[in-house]
Amino acid sequence: MGRMYVAPWLAHLDLFGAARVKSVCCAILSALLAIGSIGAASASTGPVPDGRFAQLRAQDLRVARVAYKLAIANGARCKPVLTPQPGFVLHRLEQYETADRPEAARNFGLGRYVGVMAVIGGTPAAKAGLVAGDQLLSVNGHDLGEPVVDGDASRLSVERVQQILVAQMRRGAVTLRVSSTSGERDIRFVAEQGCPSNVEFIPDEEVNAWADGTRVMISDGLLNRCTDDDLALVIGHEMAHNLLHHRHRLGAEGASLNTMLPLTPVGSAQMRATEEEADRLAVSLATTAAYDLSGAERFIRGLVNQSTGVAATHPDLFRRLSLLRAAIADAKRGEPGIIRG
Repeated sequence: MGRMYVAPWLAHLDLFGAARVKSVCCAILSALLAIGSIGAASASTGPVPDGRFAQLRAQDLRVARVAYKLAIANGARCKPVLTPQPGFVLHRLEQYETADRPEAARNFGLGRYVGVMAVIGGTPAAKAGLVAGDQLLSVNGHDLGEPVVDGDASRLSVERVQQILVAQMRRGAVTLRVSSTSGERDIRFVAEQGCPSNVEFIPDEEVNAWADGTRVMISDGLLNRCTDDDLALVIGHEMAHNLLHHRHRLGAEGASLNTMLPLTPVGSAQMRATEEEADRLAVSLATTAAYDLSGAERFIRGLVNQSTGVAATHPDLFRRLSLLRAAIADAKRGEPGIIRG
């Protein structure tokens, strides 16, 4: 069972190999900028997923909760680029493998509209009554329907809905027209603002996380090895790459993001510098969000030992752990800086 996502060959900044080319041919679902107060998933008025579907929803919700908390807690440092945080995860039936669609429709209440996979407890959307299993019909009168499509186009239709939602949320209160097994209803709320954070959970056994300049991807294999404190450090690291525009900067400095090509010594040094910057900012983001980083050294050491991708694009383990300790000490003392757009 899986959600389908077929992407072109893209260069990513990742947790282990910094810049590399990765073909993502696995299920993917956007956690949509979802970050804020931690809470349980809101109760659904629709069907209750069983087995693998319930696990998938729980994994999406867990990633979304941590991302939401990081984004909201660090809003003061992201004032120039504050972004509405909806606080829920979206998906669409056509993102699932063809053989799984009947069961996905039954378990998640999916139909012809983009649906709500999970809602972060305590967020404005949750307090207003949005629940997992709702389908989004319109926002402030703007129709959110679209013809049924397959493959990557279905993912793009979810992104289109996300873009419309965020654009309307920037204006203030939104009224969502939703549909569920109990009928149609309106939900009105004002979204919280926070750091840009488009975090996605990927059902993939590979132990990794990476950023592409806009999104952050967290694999199933990595998620299963993380506490929430560890996960905050991982998401913070990849968020930092995007917030600091590392992909753009490396390109402007002439560092190839395609590691199918040999790296120059200068390019390797530039990439190591961005990794160190991302580690420092990740520590600050996680500390501001009140995550406990006392186990961070153990976690990073374990990840590096499990990875075969560490190369000249990352600082060596000794330097990375030394810088991590210093960053944690600094974060406990210092004031957060402002992230510019």
